[in-house]
Amino acid sequence: MHLLFIRHAESVDNVAGLYGGSRDAALTAHGVLQTKRLASGLVESELDIRHVFSSPLQRAAKTAEAICDARNDGHGAADDMLRAIPVSELREKHFGNWEGVKYAPASTVPRPAQMDAETPESMRSRANFFLDHHLWPVLAETLSTDSDKACVIVVSHGILLGALTRALAEKLARGSSLNASFAQLSSSRIAWSNTGYLDIAMARQPADSVSLASRRPPPWSWTRSSLVQVNCTKHLAGLHKTRGGIGSAAHDHRQKTLEGFFGAASAKRKAHDATK
Repeated sequence: MHLLFIRHAESVDNVAGLYGGSRDAALTAHGVLQTKRLASGLVESELDIRHVFSSPLQRAAKTAEAICDARNDGHGAADDMLRAIPVSELREKHFGNWEGVKYAPASTVPRPAQMDAETPESMRSRANFFLDHHLWPVLAETLSTDSDKACVIVVSHGILLGALTRALAEKLARGSSLNASFAQLSSSRIAWSNTGYLDIAMARQPADSVSLASRRPPPWSWTRSSLVQVNCTKHLAGLHKTRGGIGSAAHDHRQKTLEGFFGAASAKRKAHDATK
């Protein structure tokens, strides 16, 4: 199976160069196009997306929603509709009094000393709680299906994804010698692009190499894993931001794309012609 860690699409705070943290910044118009590219790319990869977890902040939730919508379009059964599961532990780091402050301010505007920001220890605790109490039960179930296309997705934020990746790498490297390559990842820092994703292939260890006792906690000891891609953004190839500041503006869901406008008009013409 595949486990994907995905960063949200571009937000207005990203464009403005602000510490977003727990601020519920909207996606830009360009960010929405990124979500559509990401979602269609995952569908084209023919991954069988079983579960999607998301930060409750809208920049991540909207990204996760686009993935679910694209997957659901290919599944006709109403009882098989996929919905993202919001998990508070996946929210971004809180920057304290730096929330909404530019992270590269002009020299004439001194930045205040940071106060009341979330600590690395707190983020690590959140990451481990999510991995053990939310993600692992789903992974164990998905691994039991023996499907190499089964997929579980986690949509979150750059800094939290870093903490999540390091926590997962430590568990995998500690759990099995087959995952030794993750030891380096546990101390690495990934530069997460908007909608960039980490792809980890996971499988159960052969039955003769693990006892039933080891299938009880710690749970990660009976998986073998390998890195497939890090910060993958191939789905964004050829995507350019609309000039004139439109692409950087907050997305308005009432606006229609040219494709949507002409597609709707074309459908109306066909319906009209059919009644002639």
